[in-house]
Amino acid sequence: MKKLVIFIFALALSFSLSGFAQNNSMGNTSSDKKVAKAEKKEAKAAAKGKAIGLSGWVKSEDGKTVFVNDKDKQTWNVSNPDALNGHEGHHVKVKANIDESNHSLTVNSVKMLRKSKQKKS
Repeated sequence: MKKLVIFIFALALSFSLSGFAQNNSMGNTSSDKKVAKAEKKEAKAAAKGKAIGLSGWVKSEDGKTVFVNDKDKQTWNVSNPDALNGHEGHHVKVKANIDESNHSLTVNSVKMLRKSKQKKS
């Protein structure tokens, strides 16, 4: 009888742990959905030729200026790098038109983000 109780307890424990593990693995899907939603929004804006607001980092790689988006960590080539002169290494918010065909963006305006927002990223 004692062995049966221990067996049932072990079985119940294993089921509860496997259920907990499945629940935690499903928790990451909300961030994946947010990224997918942001990508769809960017694609729609690009198709319509509309400018969208993006926040991220300005980097200089191999002599060219690129923008790294905060949301999905994608690197975008900047078609008008002169618009970001002096912002290399800074966290900024840009209003830009996206060109999906060559994975680039054309910056219309740029705004430096506060230092408190830079530390959070």
